[in-house]
Amino acid sequence: MTIHEQIMAQFPIRKTAAQKEAFRAWALEKAGEAGWAARVEESARGGHKNVVIGDPEHAAVVFTAHYDTPANMVLPNLMLPRNIPLFLCYTIALVALMLVIGGALSALVYALTRVEALVQVAFLVVYLGLLFLMLLGPANRHNANDNTSGVAAVLSLMAAIPEAHRGRAALILFDNEEKGCLGSKAYARDHQQLQYTRLVINLDCVGVGEHVLVISNKLARKCTGYNLMERSLAETEGRTAHFFDSRGSVGSSDHKSFKCGVAVFACRRRPVVGFYTPWIHTKRDTVCEQANLDFLTEGFARFVSELE
Repeated sequence: MTIHEQIMAQFPIRKTAAQKEAFRAWALEKAGEAGWAARVEESARGGHKNVVIGDPEHAAVVFTAHYDTPANMVLPNLMLPRNIPLFLCYTIALVALMLVIGGALSALVYALTRVEALVQVAFLVVYLGLLFLMLLGPANRHNANDNTSGVAAVLSLMAAIPEAHRGRAALILFDNEEKGCLGSKAYARDHQQLQYTRLVINLDCVGVGEHVLVISNKLARKCTGYNLMERSLAETEGRTAHFFDSRGSVGSSDHKSFKCGVAVFACRRRPVVGFYTPWIHTKRDTVCEQANLDFLTEGFARFVSELE
């Protein structure tokens, strides 16, 4: 079984404290089997539990992914990393839909009770309830892409990096990204030295699509090794890597917690829409293309091996 298949078979949901604890124990065991020193680090504030593999304080590059899984949503969290106008339209449409649902149900409450004071209460309860379900609702056991793909890619890379080069890289699996990147924000706050000194490469939703997008800001592109990373991915066959500036891009994940954060997504591509990733946070998130994980593992392993 591949790493991805093992995670989906043994830890399909990583949302409750017990589910996360079981997964973290397994991840530590896998790291130990591969010859890496690993630990669970709990943040000073918030109690977020991140799996830290290697020594991020002395590594030249850090690879990350979030291991928590999302709530189930009826409508997908459509990723459109290079089409800001369409992304804004889709987001506004989702908010408008929630407003319409809240308005319709509050109108029904008024029709049944004729109590005006209940209208606003009903609207707020429905609207805030929908927001709650989006963030903390019933767990979605279908998370092959978001973000079991990123976790599998990081753990595959962990095993692929030659032992002689392991001091150059570290890996972190972050907690509570689905609640607002809380685990990575806490880690960045507790480890300020990571902010300006090295690339933090975050893999999120990398399992679907033949186009691998690498999005970074100006500061990240000035970091040691960035140009080598570009060459390493470009030389890997099977997928196409595209490199973009964070300006003109949209995508929220753990890379934003770090000044030199680099986002890595996988996308399909269509006319007008451009790059997109469908079915996130829904029951249709059942696909992870192993070719994507192999592409990233091979390219990033080459990158680490050639780092000075």
